[in-house]
Parts: sequence; C-alpha cells; structure tokens
Amino acid sequence: MVNESNVTLKEVLELPLFQTSKLLTEHENLNMPVSSVNVMLDTQIIEWIGQDGQIILTTGQIFLKVSVSEQIELFKAIAEKNVTAVFLKVTPYLEAIDPEVIKVCSELNLAILDLEYEVSFTEIFSTVYSLMFARQSAVLERVENLHKDTMNVVVNGGNLDDILRSIHKTITSPVFIRDYYFEDTYFIKKTFEDDYALLYENIESVQLDGKNSKMIWDTITFKEKEIERLIIPIFVKNQVYGHIVTYGKDRAISNYDKLGLEAASNIIALEFLKKISVQEVENKYKLEFFDDLISFDEQRRSKAIERAANFRFSENASFVILDVNVSGKNSGDDGEKALKAAYLIEMICKDMGRAYMILNKSDRIYVLVMLKEGEGAQAVKKYVKYIYDILRSKMKKYSTQVGIGRIYKGLGQVHKSLQDATKALEAATYYIEEDIVFFEEMGIYKILSNSAIKSELEIFYKDILEPLALYDKRKDTELVKTLEVYFECNGNLKKMSENLYTHYNTVLYRLSRIQEIMKINLEKEEHRFAAQTALKVHKILRLS
Repeated sequence: MVNESNVTLKEVLELPLFQTSKLLTEHENLNMPVSSVNVMLDTQIIEWIGQDGQIILTTGQIFLKVSVSEQIELFKAIAEKNVTAVFLKVTPYLEAIDPEVIKVCSELNLAILDLEYEVSFTEIFSTVYSLMFARQSAVLERVENLHKDTMNVVVNGGNLDDILRSIHKTITSPVFIRDYYFEDTYFIKKTFEDDYALLYENIESVQLDGKNSKMIWDTITFKEKEIERLIIPIFVKNQVYGHIVTYGKDRAISNYDKLGLEAASNIIALEFLKKISVQEVENKYKLEFFDDLISFDEQRRSKAIERAANFRFSENASFVILDVNVSGKNSGDDGEKALKAAYLIEMICKDMGRAYMILNKSDRIYVLVMLKEGEGAQAVKKYVKYIYDILRSKMKKYSTQVGIGRIYKGLGQVHKSLQDATKALEAATYYIEEDIVFFEEMGIYKILSNSAIKSELEIFYKDILEPLALYDKRKDTELVKTLEVYFECNGNLKKMSENLYTHYNTVLYRLSRIQEIMKINLEKEEHRFAAQTALKVHKILRLS
C-alpha cells in the first residue's frame, strides 16, 4: 500500500534543521517511511519500540561504557524493531562512532545521523511532526473534496454511474460497485476497456454477502502478475448491501484510495437506499391498480381498465399472470427477499421487451404480462423458464416455485388468470412435485382445485379414502402410501415391492387389506378411478 500521508527519511533530512548534521551510513535510497519520533535515554527502551518506521533520538552518553561489539548488538536489536533511523548526538560524549558499527548499520539499512549538538530534541519533535501533520491534512482535504463531489452528484440527481465518474476524477484505479440487494455490478467500462472482462470475471467470482462486514485488502493474479485488491463494505440500515472493489492494476493502491472510497461508500449507501425506497413507492401505486383489476367488483375493474394506458397495457391484448413464491428457512427477511426477487424479474421483463407489471403482495410476487400479437403458450414457457433460472442462480439460498395461469384475451379477464396461477402455485407447493406448474397442464387437478366443489370433494374423500387414513393412524401402518405406490407403478407388484423395499407377499397382503377396508375391488376400473381420485383430493385438501 502506498501511503501519501507518510513522510520519508529523505524528506526529513532535507529539512533546514538538519543541514549541519551528517549521515554516517550509506544507503541506495532514503525513501524509508517515518511514522513517529521517540527518545532513547537508555538501552531498555528497545523493549518498548512497537511501531515500525520510528526515528530514535539519543546521545553518545549511553555508549560511554559500551564496547564496540555491544554497540553492534544494540543497533542490531534496534534494526529488528524496523526502526528507520537513529539520530545520535556523538559529540561531546564520543570522539566518533566506530567504523565497524557504521558498516553493520549500513548493511542493516539502519540510518545513523550524527546530529548537531545544538539541535534540540524538542525542535526535532516539533519540526518532524509539523511535516507529518501537513501531509496528512493534505490527504484528508483531498478525501473531503471527493466526498463533496460525490455528494453533489447525488444532490443533483445523479446515479451510481455518475458517482463512479466522480470517483475516477481522482482515483485512477479500476473501481467496481457491487450491489447484492439488486444483484447489480457497476463499472465504467470505457475507462478500462482492455481489462474490463478480466476484472469483471474476478469480481463476479467473489462470493461476498451481508455477513462480510470487514474491509479486505489482499492480492490477486492478473495477467500473470500479483496486484492489490481492496474491498470496502457498503452499509445500509446496519447491514452490508454491497461492496466497493478496486484493483491496483497499474500502480499500488494508496491510502488516499482507501480513505476516499470509504467516504464514498456512505454516499453510495444513500443511493442504494433511494433505489429501495423508489421501488417500494412504485409497488404501492401498482398494487392499487392491480387490486382494482383483479377485483370481482365490475365497477372497480372498469376504472382500472381506464387507467391501463398509464402502464402501457392495451385493453384488447392477451394477458397471462405468474404467481411466484420465493421462500427460505429464515422468515425474518421476507420483505427483503421479495423486493430483491421483484427487481430481478423486472430486469428480465425489460430484456423481454413486453408490457408488464410486477407486484409484491404479502409474501408473493405477481407478474402480469401482456403478450405480443400471435404469441401463445410456447412464448410464455420460454419466458417463465428464463425467470426461474435467474432466480435460482441469483438467490441460491431460497427455493422458487412459479404458478402460471391461462392466457386470456382482454384486460377485463385478467382476474381469471390470477385465480388459475394461484391454483397452479398451490399445486407446485403442495401436491405436484415440480417448481414450475402451468394451470393448463394440471390435468384432473384443474377440476379438483375448483373451490366451488370443495365441500363435495370433502364428502367424496370421507366416503372413499378416510377409512384407510384412519386405519393407518390407529395401527401405525402405511396403507395410504402403499395405495399411492400402486398407482405410481400401474399395479405392477414387482415394482411396488422394489419401491417399498418390501417382500412381494407383504405387498399382496397390504393390497388385500386396502380393498377390505375401503370396500373396493381394484380389479374394477371404476373402483380404481375412485381410489386414485380420492388420493388426489387428499393432496389438494391436505387432510390427514
């Protein structure tokens, strides 16, 4: 890391205060950093030297009764503490420092300055620290200017791309903004056109999330050489919503880069928060329109249709509704995951080039799509698969199910597609073992899921299957499961035996008991149909 606020030994020695002093050791360059100044009144101070880059002030008095070999060991111990230089008042205490000591210190790259006796230690402290403070103030002033520039960008209505352009005025290294909430990565591509693909590939491979709240400073291999990488968290509502990532591609990352990007992270957090707030407000107005559109009240639907043009909908076009459920183990982040999923779906809808509306309603996401002229079920299937694949890849810790309603002509029929989609999603969630379910392809379940016949289905279930379910409960048996496997295997007893890991004769016995308890004969087609239908009803009603 390059620290612009650091002062080098060369800069210190060029101060007028040290013009009459003499450097005793030889060095290829004097650009060693100076971090602080300390005084050594006796040799015991070595144990207390902790910070690298110190200048030690001392006098020849502590060497009066110390042999040359002991002096060498002392300077070796000082060098091991990464001290930059020792400013030593040789006279009037000593005639000179032994040449052997000077030679060893030169080899150790430990600078020894024969300090003019008239120069006071107090003056050295004051002069050196004034230089260091001036340097640090200059860096902080640059950071403050960067902060003001980025803040002005936001105040004047700029977006994240504009913030990046402002950052690049003073930070020349490539800078990425990673947004985990909306799954976006921002980067001024034309600024680093030649290296964009390689750096983008690197940042996309970094799996960071809200738990990673610490700054990371590491190295990566880029074009067969090691370069620095700095990753700074972006906090929104005390959670990490993204990271700023910069690479030391052509030069080392500097302390100014670090401080400047840390300051910019707060401005970027405000922009993140604004995007989230805008989405919430937009969803509120869309929800009002959608509620009217799907209402059973004819008057409310008519008013919604009058406002349809505001949302780019044509009254006589064909429409379909998707009911999307994204669920996870942690129910505490329901609102956040729904907003994120809705945003991802919106990005897909924009790419597909159709009029659409996406709504967060409770824990569900509804997608209303207006189809183009001539489009039908195949276009919808392609569209749904694209949404499903993106949600699965971008929200890996959640499971995704999608229910798709029938296509209806006319905006006034949209409420029917919603009813279909809701039933299809319920089927995907509870009784059809697929993540994507089209209502049109639900077979007999289309009829059985009709709420108008629910009471009749309950009676049918009680008459046909309930006696078997109650028997299982009393005797702790699995006869209902055996009946399900019977239909799955098309009555093939050998396959049933294999699937149930049960002896062939046991399967025969179970089937006999099933027929006896249910008072049916599985040899008769109408009895088989009744039993199979009762099993489907059982799944739909989710009865025990």
